[in-house]
Amino acid sequence: MIMNKIHTITIVFILLISNVLKSQTTETLITSDYVESFDWFGAWWFNNPTTGYFSDISVTPTLSAGIFGSGNNTYEQDWYVLPSVTVDPTKDHIFRMRLAAQTISSPGASTAGLDGGDYITVQLSKDGGTYVSELRVAGFSNATWDYSSTAVASKVANGSITEFRPSSGGDRTLLGDGYSYVELIIPAGPTTIAIDIQARANRPGEDWWMDNFELYEVTTLLPVELVSFDVTPINNQYAQLEWVTASEINNDGFEVLRSVDGETFRYIGWVNGNGNQTTIHKYTYVDYSIDKGITYYYQLKQIDYDGQYEYFDIKPLRLTDTNSDKPLSIKRVNLLGQEDVDGNMIIEIYDNRIVKKIIIK
Repeated sequence: MIMNKIHTITIVFILLISNVLKSQTTETLITSDYVESFDWFGAWWFNNPTTGYFSDISVTPTLSAGIFGSGNNTYEQDWYVLPSVTVDPTKDHIFRMRLAAQTISSPGASTAGLDGGDYITVQLSKDGGTYVSELRVAGFSNATWDYSSTAVASKVANGSITEFRPSSGGDRTLLGDGYSYVELIIPAGPTTIAIDIQARANRPGEDWWMDNFELYEVTTLLPVELVSFDVTPINNQYAQLEWVTASEINNDGFEVLRSVDGETFRYIGWVNGNGNQTTIHKYTYVDYSIDKGITYYYQLKQIDYDGQYEYFDIKPLRLTDTNSDKPLSIKRVNLLGQEDVDGNMIIEIYDNRIVKKIIIK
């Protein structure tokens, strides 16, 4: 059943939070096209007889964008165009869509199912530039799958195309290579992003169904945002370490490490963290076990609840030794060991005779 696209506007915000190694990323939906509702107004470019908006299957009720083969053995091809969106150039972005390979247009045809020449290609334009083919999902040997497949075709945009296809034909929905989820990660840099989906098929029973086009903005948060880290000598007797955090995520605490050469560090103490917090917090650690006249190096090792960790900058400290650190002085004494403060001092160097005479005034 072919229907006209409904011109309503729905703005949806979804916040997804996940831990990724040593950082937390927040994905915020900034625009979307669910076909039946949208604020990112996508549409077929040519609006060919073999393309349209259909209600047979969908991810969100009730429509999908679809293209089907007509049977004349020439490729039916069109572009689903998602217009340029202004984005924050300091942040990564993720384009996502859903995809099904179906035979709904002609399920009884001997050619039903998607082959290698049938594919959809995600094409990316940045800052109004040329569209570059980045990610392709193709059929293989009359393969099919529906929207319930959990297989993901994902890549980071890099200016070259990466292709995903099933390893065999038939229904791939439960076999791990029916790519229902399509994802293109766009690194920070562009100020505008536009997406075209090139779709083609050529024979009866070869259908591509697409739904839920979304563009996310990605914000990366450090597990511990360190504002400052200082090491200060107190009364020339001990070292005081102070550091300040602006925010913390899953922070179990800090190992305090010390070195005498700036390279090999050993553990000297532990300071509990504050788990999860978004306010300024100050930490202090005192090291009494140090000697004067030696340069020590301090470092913090921040550890999460799950055991992951990161190191912060190295800070040096030296307590002054009043003996070893004072300037070198020379006293003049006579042969009796008495200090001689007046007159000239004569140094004579002998080798059975006077070789050299030095007069110091």
